[in-house]
Amino acid sequence: MENKVSDNVIEKNYRECLKFNEINENKVDKFDLATAKAALENLYELYKKGILTGRFTQDKDYVVRCDALVILAEENKDCLFYEAWRIWFRYFVSMGYAGWNELWEAV
Repeated sequence: MENKVSDNVIEKNYRECLKFNEINENKVDKFDLATAKAALENLYELYKKGILTGRFTQDKDYVVRCDALVILAEENKDCLFYEAWRIWFRYFVSMGYAGWNELWEAV
């Protein structure tokens, strides 16, 4: 059941992400739910490795630190998920604390 709840949270945010990008006239061609989820999972794995190696400091208030995600994305421009990351980042600026943590807890 937990996985279904997590998937629902990711899908809800994915739809909001598409809506946000559309309203702000950002192109989101070739950005589907499977890619959206895989991109988030990949970025989160990179972030967790950064925490484990001591590169990033775990924050007590945020599941994921946005500044660390930006650093990781910029360092991994050749990644297949780079464009999806950028689309998510544009949406992230609209998210509040609770929504941000809910999404990353689901990932």
